[in-house]
Amino acid sequence: MLKNKTGVLITAVLVLLLVANTAAFAQGSGSFYGAEDKTEIEISGEISPELRYFSAADELNENLKGDLEISYPGQKHEFNFLLDFQPGAVEEVEIDELYYKYYGEKYNILLGKDRPIWGKGDQLHVVDNLNAEDMSDFINQDYKDRQIGEEMLKIDRYFRGGNANLEFVYTPDFTPTRLAEDPESRLGDWVINPFAAQISLKNLAAATAQSEAEVIRQVKNSIAEEDNQFALRFTDSRGGTDYGFSYYHGYLREPSYDLKALNTSLANNPVEAPDNLAQIEENKQNFNQALNAADLQYDEVDVFGLELARVIRSVNSRFELAYYRTEDTAGDDPTVRNNKIAWVIGGDRDLPISNLNLNLQFKGEKILDEEEIENNLIQTQTGMQNIDLEYNQDGDYISNRAVLVLEDSYQNEKIIPQLSWVYNLNENDYFLEAALEYELKQDLILTASHKIFSGDAGTTFGQFEDNDYSAISLNYSF
Repeated sequence: MLKNKTGVLITAVLVLLLVANTAAFAQGSGSFYGAEDKTEIEISGEISPELRYFSAADELNENLKGDLEISYPGQKHEFNFLLDFQPGAVEEVEIDELYYKYYGEKYNILLGKDRPIWGKGDQLHVVDNLNAEDMSDFINQDYKDRQIGEEMLKIDRYFRGGNANLEFVYTPDFTPTRLAEDPESRLGDWVINPFAAQISLKNLAAATAQSEAEVIRQVKNSIAEEDNQFALRFTDSRGGTDYGFSYYHGYLREPSYDLKALNTSLANNPVEAPDNLAQIEENKQNFNQALNAADLQYDEVDVFGLELARVIRSVNSRFELAYYRTEDTAGDDPTVRNNKIAWVIGGDRDLPISNLNLNLQFKGEKILDEEEIENNLIQTQTGMQNIDLEYNQDGDYISNRAVLVLEDSYQNEKIIPQLSWVYNLNENDYFLEAALEYELKQDLILTASHKIFSGDAGTTFGQFEDNDYSAISLNYSF
C-alpha cells in the first residue's frame, strides 16, 4: 500500500513540476514550444445527478457523479489530469489519468497514469489486459469509465506514415479488479461473493460480527500483491482491414485459491452462527485461518492476442482472439487456472428503418484441458470430491455471452432511444435495459432508463434479480 502511494506521489510531483516549467517557459520569449505559444490550458468536465428507484426494496437513492479534466494539448508536449468522483463507489474520489506525453516525429512517449484500451471490440475486449476494472457500479458504466488508471511508461513508434504503430507499455504495479464492497451503497447492492459455493456472505458477516464490506476487505487483504506488467502491440491497416497483434505479461485479475485446503479448514474449524462473544472471536480466528489456508493469489499469465476490423457487406465487423497461457500448462494443478482461449466477434450496421443501428457481439472463452480438471478428485467421508477451483458440475467449460444494442435517433440526434440486452447462453441469465436520452439544450442531457435482471441465484445476472430499478439523470458537460 505504501509503495502504491509513493508511486502516485512521485508521478504527481513529476507532472506538477513539468506543468510549472511549462508555464514558466510559455510566458517568456524563449518558449521551447515555438509555434505553441498561444496554446492554453483547457478545463472541462461533467456533472450528473441521478435518482434510482429499486422496486423490490422500495428504495429511492440519490446519486451524484462527475469528472474534472485539466489538460495542456500542445503539439510537442501534452499534460493531462482527470479526476473522477462517484459517491457510493469503493473509491469515491480518484485520479483516473495524470500524465505527460511527448510527441516526436515518429514516436510518442507517455509517462504517468493512463487508461489505454487495446482491441477492436465495441465495449467488449479479450486482448485488453493492462488496466483493472472498477466493479462498484459495473452495470451502469461504459467500458472506459470502468477502467482503473495504471502508472506506466508507454512508447509509441510509428511506421508507414503513421498507418502502423508499435506500442510498448511497462507498469511497475499490478492493480486487481476492484469489487463492490458495500451492499448498502447508494449505487445499489452489486456485491459479488467469491466464495458463494462455500459460505454465504451474510452468514459470514453475522458469524464474525462484521459488516459485509469488512468481510470483503478482509478477503482482499489476504491476497498477496503482485508487481510489474509488460505489453507490446503492433497495429496496421492494409486493404481496408485494420489488424493488430499483441502480447501481455502480467497476472489474471480473478484470484486463484486452494479449494481443498479451504474446505478442510472450514470443516475442521467451522464458522457458524454464534451464541456468545467467545464464539464470535473463535469464528473470526477460524475465518482468518481459512483465508490463510486458501492461499489466494493472482496467477501469472502470458496473453497472445489478435484483433481485426473490416467493413463486410455494410457490417462494421470486429474480431478479437486471445490465448491465455498460465503456469499450469498441463492443466492438472487444481490451485492454478488452466490455459484458455477467449474471443469477441460481431459488428454493427445501420438498418433501412428510421436511423436504427443494430450492434450484435458475442464474447466467449474455452478453458483448455478440461479432462484434467475432471480428474482432480479426492476421497472424502461423503465420497469422491473434485478439488479443482475451475470444476463445473455440468462439465461445461465453454462460456458464451451475446450483447445486443438497438439504437435510434430523432431530431438530429436530440432524442436517442436505446435497447440493450446481455444474455449468457450457458446459464440463461440476462440483463435488459431500455433507455431514452433527450438533449434539453447543448451540453445538457436528460436520461431515463429501466433495468431488469433475471436468472438463477448463482448466475452472473440472476444474483441481482432483486436489483431491478428505474433511473432518471441529468448530465451537464462544461
